[in-house]
Amino acid sequence: MGDMANIVLGSGRQIDISPDTNLRLKLSSEDLLEVAKWAVQSINSKSEVSGFRVFGNEKVSVTNSEPEYIQVDQSNSSFRYGDYLIKIRKTLDLSNRNNNIISILAKAKFDNTPQYFGHIEIEIFGKSIEFITIYEFIEESEDGWTWAPKNLINNDLNFTNEIANICASMHRDLKAMPCDKTIDFMKVTEETKNQIPNNLKIDSNYNFAGYPDPKQMFEIWNNNSTKYFSDLEFKKLSFSFSQNNNQMTHGDFHVGQILKSRSKYFVIDFDGSPVLQAEMKNSWAPRESDVAHFLTSISLAARVGERLNKLEYGSLNSVVRDAQDSFLSSYENHSKVLGLNPLNQDLVSYLKFRQYLFEIIYAINYLPRWLYAPVISLQQELGWANG
Repeated sequence: MGDMANIVLGSGRQIDISPDTNLRLKLSSEDLLEVAKWAVQSINSKSEVSGFRVFGNEKVSVTNSEPEYIQVDQSNSSFRYGDYLIKIRKTLDLSNRNNNIISILAKAKFDNTPQYFGHIEIEIFGKSIEFITIYEFIEESEDGWTWAPKNLINNDLNFTNEIANICASMHRDLKAMPCDKTIDFMKVTEETKNQIPNNLKIDSNYNFAGYPDPKQMFEIWNNNSTKYFSDLEFKKLSFSFSQNNNQMTHGDFHVGQILKSRSKYFVIDFDGSPVLQAEMKNSWAPRESDVAHFLTSISLAARVGERLNKLEYGSLNSVVRDAQDSFLSSYENHSKVLGLNPLNQDLVSYLKFRQYLFEIIYAINYLPRWLYAPVISLQQELGWANG
């Protein structure tokens, strides 16, 4: 694409970096490991690096241990390096959304995100774009797809109150953040309905052991999708959308974005939805969208809990409803204390229901074995016959 930067390692080895048309960076596993170490050295030295901008709050103290590859998703790769988490972008985000939000929350003294230590931006396309960010590594932490199913299985719903309060405080602190107010949230996000693939392509050696057969789940979806869209349209007609609660939001707020360490919760990953269009990255959205997404994820976490504990699907439905009601009530109460507008409950209901579609699109495109969670949740919610 005409823009390229390179990293010169201590050994004299050079790594060339150039994004493709989808802004993806081609870095091998070996390169990523070396880049993680280079990032720490660059932030600590505070030296100028050609093609990059280096920012650091304080020295990053690592031992002689090697970075440990711990996580990969569609956009990022993450390493543990001593007491730090190093997040390296596999796909560039021209909006710098994550760093901008982290900065705003830090200034507001929002203390439910991992501590930020520094980051490196790559200078490309005439802009300076987040490339690598270093956070504290949260010891003895569990991600939400681990702790939430266990809580639901045990009917322990205390988490709903605390996370609702964290969510409301996050919205208060993000309210003043500049964002693009020209984008019509409903118009743009509704277009996603037309992006669902017509078929499910699974490699012959795709491993879904321990999960319901994705092909069977896709068939259930296909057989009932017309009814789903009809119900979705009916919900849409029950309210008129206003922009009263529009502001910068988390954009992908679900249980998987909440780490738990002992009794404290940490919100992570402010990159926005992997399903919605790039133009939404720097635009405002209703607070209801974060609230609705979290409510949907409670249902999905129940499916995870049922699968892992070999329970009949739907066994946790009453617990799900109690957890959703508790979260919503706590959020509204705390929002009122913080001076935020009341939620449009009909909009919350619509977006919660629509989120199942986004989960299905995500599963078909990226993670077929995940398809069971939204499809079975819809089976339970709409009374579809088991496929």
